[in-house]
Amino acid sequence: MLISQQDRIAQVVSALREYEPKRIILFGSQARGNADQYSDLDIVIIKETNERFLDRLKTIYELVQPRFALDVLVYTPQEFTEMQERGNSFVEIVLKEGVVVYEGSSS
Repeated sequence: MLISQQDRIAQVVSALREYEPKRIILFGSQARGNADQYSDLDIVIIKETNERFLDRLKTIYELVQPRFALDVLVYTPQEFTEMQERGNSFVEIVLKEGVVVYEGSSS
């Protein structure tokens, strides 16, 4: 049975709630609306963390255990802001075409 892209997004967001992200941003073909059944999910997670970059990814994949193509990048708010201030083209694309699919509480 094929699960819809919306169901995949909901699955990822649900699995990541315990990770306590500040924000989850969907970008790429899913956010642009031109995805097909073979498209992966591209997400950026903004989270306060002291984990090393690669350890963050390991944690995410352990939590989500995806059965579909999932590309994830995890940045602290400071890292993301610094990249934005430096005019990082990747961050500009994420901010331009991205869709916030989860916004954590500001506590």
